[in-house]
Amino acid sequence: MPTVAQRVSGAVTLKRCVAAERCLTHTPKIVVGGNGVSGPTFVDNAAYREWVWQTFRADALDMETSAVALVAYENQVPFIAFRSLSDLAGGNGEANEARVFGRLASENSAAVVLSFLEALPRSAFPRAASGRAPAP
Repeated sequence: MPTVAQRVSGAVTLKRCVAAERCLTHTPKIVVGGNGVSGPTFVDNAAYREWVWQTFRADALDMETSAVALVAYENQVPFIAFRSLSDLAGGNGEANEARVFGRLASENSAAVVLSFLEALPRSAFPRAASGRAPAP
């Protein structure tokens, strides 16, 4: 799966603006791999974000990925996470931008996930390949 993700990362063009007047100051990019951490809190604190980086070398913080990963692991199901960041967790020195760029992050994430699914070999979908559900 990481090989497919790497291939797709060079083929998807991400949007930079939600409207003509609301654009990111940088061009968004796709990062395959890296280190992310999950926790039970919404982070909008630059000092905490920096502590997490220094402690865990975490490129991203979120609230959901580890829960889904654990369920997949416990059920021996392959797992890949796609995270689209909508803010800098307090790192831009201004008000949190999640409400402004959340839609942009969602649209970009959907484009990446759809491209990833299209790039997977048909054998990755046992039910679709055989016409019946896989045996438990």
